[in-house]
Amino acid sequence: MNQNIPMKSHTLPLTNDMILKYGSIISAAIFGSIIIGYLIYLLFTSVGSGKSKFKGYSSLDSLYDDAGGNDPLSNARLTSDINISSDTQSCKYQVIYEGNETRKVNCIQGCEGNDDKAKFCKKYQYPEGDLGLENPLLDQTFVDRKESSGEGN
Repeated sequence: MNQNIPMKSHTLPLTNDMILKYGSIISAAIFGSIIIGYLIYLLFTSVGSGKSKFKGYSSLDSLYDDAGGNDPLSNARLTSDINISSDTQSCKYQVIYEGNETRKVNCIQGCEGNDDKAKFCKKYQYPEGDLGLENPLLDQTFVDRKESSGEGN
C-alpha cells in the first residue's frame, strides 16, 4: 500500500512580520539608491549646464569687452590705476577706456624729469607715449579697430 507521506518543505512560510521587516529594508535601499542617483545626476548636470561662472579675467580689455564696452554705441567707462614698482622702475598710471573710441593712459607718477626712469614711464602713456598702438595697456579690440582704419595713433 502506498502511503502518501507529506514531505516537509525547507522554505519558511512568509509571515506578515517577515514581509514588513524585509519589505521595509528593500524599499529603503531602493529609495536611497534613487536619491543618490538623482544627486549624482544633479552634480554632473550643474557642472556643464552653461551657467556662466566667474573665472577671473586675464586683462582689462577682456573685462571691458565682456561688459559690452567695445559695442558700437557703448557709453561704458573703465578706469584703473596701475602701480608698478621694481628694483629699477617705479611708475603709476591711470588707464581710462570710454565707449569704443577713447583710450587714455595717463602717467601719474614717475614721469617727472628726463632721466632713464622717467623715459621708461613716459613711453607707456597714450596717446603721447613712444609705443603708440603697441602699448600693452590698450585693449586689443581698440588697437585692431585703429590699425584697420589706418588711423595709427
